[in-house]
Amino acid sequence: MNKTLPVYWYRIPVLIKKELLLLGMQPVVYLAAAVFTASCAFQFFLGGQFFVYGKGSTDLRFFFAVIPYISILTVPVLTMSLWDKNMLRFDESLPATEGQLVVAKWVASLAAAVLMLVPGTAVPFAVSLFGDIDTAQLVTGYLGIFLYDAAAVASGVFFGVLVSGRVAAFLVSSLVLAVCTGIHVVPLYLNVPDWISGICSQISFAWHFDAAGKGIIDSRDVVFYGVVTGGFLTGAAAILRMRKRGRL
Repeated sequence: MNKTLPVYWYRIPVLIKKELLLLGMQPVVYLAAAVFTASCAFQFFLGGQFFVYGKGSTDLRFFFAVIPYISILTVPVLTMSLWDKNMLRFDESLPATEGQLVVAKWVASLAAAVLMLVPGTAVPFAVSLFGDIDTAQLVTGYLGIFLYDAAAVASGVFFGVLVSGRVAAFLVSSLVLAVCTGIHVVPLYLNVPDWISGICSQISFAWHFDAAGKGIIDSRDVVFYGVVTGGFLTGAAAILRMRKRGRL
């Protein structure tokens, strides 16, 4: 039995606590959480004309559908400062591997993204006061958002270590996330071959979330988010390793 394995995994919780503490000290994180919650509520109740007789609906897909697009700006806020120069210099001095650092930053940022969802639960609760809501849709919707956030945060971790500077990391992460989230709508505005349209759908974060927002969990969507998350985290660890060795 490898005696170093328990030590390897013991370091990760310690690193996660450090990252959570640092995230909790950033006022911009709380601002992003407030904007996220307000945007979700505004879009559902006002944008969806919930209180307009004959137009309002308790269908939560209108609530969940907007979350991936709001996350384009809120998720990069959580990851943009993970790899700034001072923090990177400190992380490199720790007795931790590149994989441990990447996983810890991903878990901490994902936890923060999940916490952002908590105030928004007031929306489905308020909706339930006016009519019946689909419990299965509520559960699958939040599960889908968790999977989306896992992949989105992983992309932020990747581009954060790839690009130097908080502002640059935020802009690049937001741009890439916007493309990955909304690329499935490109065929609606451009005349492209069917095979390109299919590719746009298959690589779209929002397209793979659509079924979950309607109350359905598709194993293909779960696999997609898992592969994307693992790919970005593996890439981030590889880039960090190259930086340490002076190859990047």
